[in-house]
Formats: sequence, structure tokens, C-alpha cells
Amino acid sequence: MFLPAGGFSGNEGLNIARYLRDKFETHLIDLPGLGKSQGIEGRITPLKLAEWVKEYMDQSQIDKAFLIGHSLGGAILLAFAIYYPDRVYKLILLDEGHKPFPRIPKSEFGSFAYAFPLLSVCVQLFGKYFLNRLAPFFMQDNEQGKDDFAVNVKEFCDRVAIEENEYIRIAMKNPGEFSENGLKLMFGYYNLNLPSMLKKIKVPTHLIYATFETIHETEYKRTGKYIQKFKDSNLPIEYSSVNSGHYVHWSSVFPWKDLKKSLSD
Repeated sequence: MFLPAGGFSGNEGLNIARYLRDKFETHLIDLPGLGKSQGIEGRITPLKLAEWVKEYMDQSQIDKAFLIGHSLGGAILLAFAIYYPDRVYKLILLDEGHKPFPRIPKSEFGSFAYAFPLLSVCVQLFGKYFLNRLAPFFMQDNEQGKDDFAVNVKEFCDRVAIEENEYIRIAMKNPGEFSENGLKLMFGYYNLNLPSMLKKIKVPTHLIYATFETIHETEYKRTGKYIQKFKDSNLPIEYSSVNSGHYVHWSSVFPWKDLKKSLSD
């Protein structure tokens, strides 16, 4: 099962599915409230995220699975692995869990990110009413992004420091459409304590993380600090580093052999 980053649909993992197609049936799943998946009722908590994954697996008659998640999708699968470890063969996290989500996520949202701390408080205070008022701004940005597709793809690749490829174009051509429930999920994710969650992991886990070396000096140092903390802990985690930005699985130096070995263990 593959879960994508916020803003993308499940087809973000298409290159992974194609790589694994000889040995695995891969489910590329939209996030709750983004794309074709229904949202989660009530406040977003790790338990609610875990129950959402469990419901999908139950409905699909999947007793146990290998889980691969990138970014927000990785956080959801991490929550599931914590609450339902007996249903996980192995958890593969793509640049997720080892460090906190930035309080001001500028790389994801540009200058709009400076409003995130205040917006998060308003979502908690006013809930659905505020989300209804906020959703049109995100939807408007999504629609504007379709005006010049080639330019948008290039700008995205430049921003996240990866070379353009067919899988990026496919994913950006069919994004996970924003909704009120999708926004609720994203603000719920914003408030998760990801390192604390990862420290609770009991299932075999493979963390494939971006180093940001030569890409973003501050993030490079920050990543190294958090990775060392986890390596010093006695947790069932193996590590693979990728000299890239956040979208490690779209990097030309992604460690495919490490992934295949991880799924064979």
C-alpha cells in the first residue's frame, strides 16, 4: 500500500508500483479528504488516522501488508503501524517521521506558510466554519496551477531540487483535489509530533530519508542532527540516505536495490 504527500493523489507512487509489479500488487491510495478518498470525521488524531487505514484494509480484505508512505502519507501509515502492528509486514517511510514538520513550511507553501501557525489555531478554535471559509483559497491556487502546466512542473522540480520525469508530470497532471476535509487533514498533520510517534514504532521499519546536502544547508544540518538521535536509539529501523530533497522516490539516485531488499527480508 502506498500513500502520497499532501496535494498529490495516490499516483504519486506510480514509479514504485511499476518497479514492484512483478512481485507485488500495489494499492495507490488517495489521502482522506484529498482526491477520491472520503475524509475523516471529527478531530484528526493518530488513532483516527490508523482507523482510516484499517477500514480500507478491512474493506479490501487485506489482512497484512507492506506499507510505503511519503510525507503526510508516511505519517498516516506510521500511525497505523503503531496501533495495528500485527497487520504490518514492514513500514517504508519516505523522508518522514524523523524530524518535526516545520512550524513555517515555506518550502511547501511559500510566503503563505507564515500564516500557518495562526491558521492552525483558528482551525482548532472554529473548526468546520473556518475550514469552509479557508478552502476556496486553496482550491483557487489549485486551479491557477493548471494554467501553464510545463512552467508549473519546472518550478516544482526547481523548488524541490529534482530532475523532471514522466512520473512527476503524471502526478502533477492529476493532483489530489483540495476539500474542507483535506484541509482538516493537513492541519491535523501540522500538529502531529512525528519524532515522538516514530519512537513508538515496534514493527520493522525502513526510513529512506533526504540528506539535503548541497541543496539546503540549514535542512542538511537539521536532518543530520535528528537522524543521529534515532540511530543512537534502539529502534527496529534501518536507514538509507538519498542526496536529494524531500521527494526522494523521484530522485535519480533513489536506492531501488535497498527498497527491493527491504521488501524481501
